[in-house]
Amino acid sequence: MLDIAGRLTGAALALALLAGAAPVLAQEQAPFNMAQAKPGAEPSAEQMKLANELLIANGEASSFDAIIPNVIEQAAASFVQANPDLIRDLREVAKQLVPQYEGRRSEVVQILARTYAAQFSAAELQELLVFYRSPVGRKLVEKRQELLDAGLRGIQAWSAGFSREMEAKVREEMKKRGFTI
Repeated sequence: MLDIAGRLTGAALALALLAGAAPVLAQEQAPFNMAQAKPGAEPSAEQMKLANELLIANGEASSFDAIIPNVIEQAAASFVQANPDLIRDLREVAKQLVPQYEGRRSEVVQILARTYAAQFSAAELQELLVFYRSPVGRKLVEKRQELLDAGLRGIQAWSAGFSREMEAKVREEMKKRGFTI
């Protein structure tokens, strides 16, 4: 369960980055400085090393593989509304920029690694690594998307049923008040 929550947190982080990064990316800026990430006690080098290993072992590092192309495409698309005739050129420019900035994905991974390193001791990170390197941990990583997809389908089905149940309850309560809906 900790992993699913972490995965969802990673997804939320990716969405937040995508939402806010387009205007920033449109400007030439220096790479992210890790000192900007979080004030306070710095995680040790060992914690950072273990956190990076954990992100590889649990598959979260690869969950950001598409972030650079997505942010660049979003930045280019932000100009389409004002210049719809330029859509083809904007797409070409976006594709051209991706290889130049692909290396910056590591900045996102380092932000996440720092987050883990700040929350877990070196010993705890080592325990997590032991789990994710175990057969059951590897199985969890391999089946993660399948599990999330099946879980979401189940939640959607439950939600639809619950919604119908609540509609009937609202009708029933409104009928008690003299309204037929």
